[in-house]
Amino acid sequence: MSSTNYHYAAQITGTASSLVAAGAILSISALINPVLDTSARSVSAEKPSPTTTLPAIRFLFSRGSHIFPQAATVAGACFGYLAYNNSGRSGLVKPLQALVGVSLSKGAGYTLAAALSTAIMPLTFVMLPLANNSLREMAELKEKGKASEIDRDELKLYLSRFGALNYLRGYAILAGGVMGLMTMLD
Repeated sequence: MSSTNYHYAAQITGTASSLVAAGAILSISALINPVLDTSARSVSAEKPSPTTTLPAIRFLFSRGSHIFPQAATVAGACFGYLAYNNSGRSGLVKPLQALVGVSLSKGAGYTLAAALSTAIMPLTFVMLPLANNSLREMAELKEKGKASEIDRDELKLYLSRFGALNYLRGYAILAGGVMGLMTMLD
């Protein structure tokens, strides 16, 4: 396989990986989080129910942990390869220059795409203590038969944090995919 073929394969794989992962993360945020917040309630309750909400969150996060870090790693590696191979070239990413008035070389465009695509990893480490750890602790209380000890206002707060941080992760990898696409198309 020639280096040109590797170049095209990296462009397509990096862009597709980041955009597909972004679509999945943002879909989860847009579709699943509101369901967890509203339909997980009983008809008479105004707040989410720990018995239905916590297992669903655990299921979602555990499934996502087997998909999204790998997709981000693949996208970051592809964009990193492209950045390395384009580091000595002088072309500018014209769509970015026209859009926001910033001039970047192709190497810098791919570097930015790699950084944004892999940003879900550090954002996940922020997400864990701010939302997931507390949700996990609440789930453990529920499993021990102590669901009545869970503060539903607190559960609602952590669900909303989970949703907001998940949106942030989705938009970061989406920005990486779009940056990679703009750099590729230039």
